[in-house]
Amino acid sequence: MAPSKNGLKSLPSLRSLTLTTDKQDRESDEAVFYDDIAQVHQALALFYDSRIHQAEALLDKRDGVYVSLGKAFILFLKSMMTFQETDVQLTLEALKKTIQLSDSLRKKEGWMDSISSIWHSRNTNTAIQNMTTVERHAELIHAEAYLLKALLSIIHDESVVSFVREGFNIRNSYNTYITLAKYIKFVQQEAAKGKDVKKYGLDEHFTSGVCLGVGTFNIILSMLPASVIKVVEFIGFSVDRAHGLHVLTSAGGWDDIGSDGKPLDGLRRQLCDMVLILYNIVLADLIPLSHVNLSLAQRILDHNLDQYPAGVFFLYFNGRRLVNQGKLDQAEQQYQKAIDTQKDWKQLQHMCYWDLGVIAFIQKKWTRAYDIYSLLKEESNWSQAAYNYLMAISLYMQVDSMDTDEDKQKKKDQVQALMEKVPISKKKMAGKSIPMEKFVSRKANSYLRDGSLIAPDMEILNAFTAFDWMPQSILLENMELLDKKQVEKTGNNHYYDDLCLIHYLKALTARCLIKKEKQQQEQGSGAYYKIHSDSMDIVFKQAQHVLWDHYIYYFARYENGRLLMYDGKYDQAEKEVKIVLHSNGQANVGAGPHAKHKYSLANAIQFKCHNCILRIHQLEDDDQTSSI
Repeated sequence: MAPSKNGLKSLPSLRSLTLTTDKQDRESDEAVFYDDIAQVHQALALFYDSRIHQAEALLDKRDGVYVSLGKAFILFLKSMMTFQETDVQLTLEALKKTIQLSDSLRKKEGWMDSISSIWHSRNTNTAIQNMTTVERHAELIHAEAYLLKALLSIIHDESVVSFVREGFNIRNSYNTYITLAKYIKFVQQEAAKGKDVKKYGLDEHFTSGVCLGVGTFNIILSMLPASVIKVVEFIGFSVDRAHGLHVLTSAGGWDDIGSDGKPLDGLRRQLCDMVLILYNIVLADLIPLSHVNLSLAQRILDHNLDQYPAGVFFLYFNGRRLVNQGKLDQAEQQYQKAIDTQKDWKQLQHMCYWDLGVIAFIQKKWTRAYDIYSLLKEESNWSQAAYNYLMAISLYMQVDSMDTDEDKQKKKDQVQALMEKVPISKKKMAGKSIPMEKFVSRKANSYLRDGSLIAPDMEILNAFTAFDWMPQSILLENMELLDKKQVEKTGNNHYYDDLCLIHYLKALTARCLIKKEKQQQEQGSGAYYKIHSDSMDIVFKQAQHVLWDHYIYYFARYENGRLLMYDGKYDQAEKEVKIVLHSNGQANVGAGPHAKHKYSLANAIQFKCHNCILRIHQLEDDDQTSSI
């Protein structure tokens, strides 16, 4: 995959530039430095293979700047999963220590330090070349540690002052990454001229770190709304998704692996691999992303599974790959293997349990779903509101199957008790309510107000973007169930909400069935096109009467755009998606006192629509290129 405008495809690959690190060829201080890197590399290999306590014990045996960074990184991952105050504080202290150590090793330039003093210099590359190996790595570590500290602080501290302060730190880190990336490109250009580039002192540990920073920055920023991208570009950030994906790929040399089939093995290569897998396999299943290279991601994942057969992260990613293919039973086996092989951090198990709960909802295994979300409620600190709601729905879906009125009432009482807990168990992150918690709280209030919900299992699966996980047999079963749903109008003040929800879910199911049939090259999707069209017409005509669930109209517009995009009707698809984007998350269709408020899951659907536009433009470009 080549970047669209950076022109690096014609330059020598990082594989041809990186140096071996033979101890006999190094100064004594560099020998110690590379020994530290080797120790951290070994510890991270243990960490990736789920041997977390062994990794931590190995790092505790010595103390250097890379060892400090390794310890801080593991703590950072843990605190991001737990959000426990003690974990956050331990991580911040570890990152502060890493910043201090790296700062002491940075090259000093008069009254200002290193990169910050040469950022606007015409001789930036010469200045970096004149650094020692340790000084160059210290610049990279300083930027990494500051970036991790800034991200954690923004999430943990809700104050505006913290946001502004850490925003400056993020920009400084970004500037360092860009400066170091320019140096690598300069060395590539020198190599293209046939020059000996060993004197420039690149090694794969350094280049993989720069690739990780530059690549991740570009990908994250490119996924933001266009209005935000304009602001970040104005203040000095560059945004190029293709370039970001390219440099992450180059960290492992995946584009030019030789006959030995071995990728580069820089210290941060596996992290670059994880970002690529996350983008191409996990996020691309949830959002219509551009520049997706699924075959590359699968090759990278297979290699890492061979290297780390017990690695919970890679087992989880493989579970997601199988889920995306509709192989739910095989995915369950992968998730269970991940749970069984990793006992040190419960939070890593919880990732797998969450997906297992979603699969149980898809398969309508309500007792299993209840047990999974009960376990998460007891062990996990992620979202008590969501767990209470999902447990309530798991019980609610069992009521009609109860044998006696007494059993039905007992089950209803349990549902009532859990629904009452949902609104009061919400929490805030960075001073803001969590969108999914707000959604389940509103649905719980609907149940408490009306005493019933219509198709709540499918509605929450839609919120989780899980319809595309469903195999064809389950989609057909759901279509039959939706056809049987009767919405009574008399005395029902949520009649239009229920009517629009049912038809939105029917259209969504029809779109997924159309996709399945086309993938299998089957005939007969014309019937599903009619179901989709008829149901969308009902939603668009009746949405003006919806009192509570105003989100349905905007999700329907997005889904209509998805089918149009899938059929190659790009202009029409873009118009549909822009209807959602122009709403800016504020409901302007519907009735009732909340009709002009922010609708549920607005940020999520706006995010999807922004990326859907990019995907449409890429598909248009691909079609034009193929027709030439």
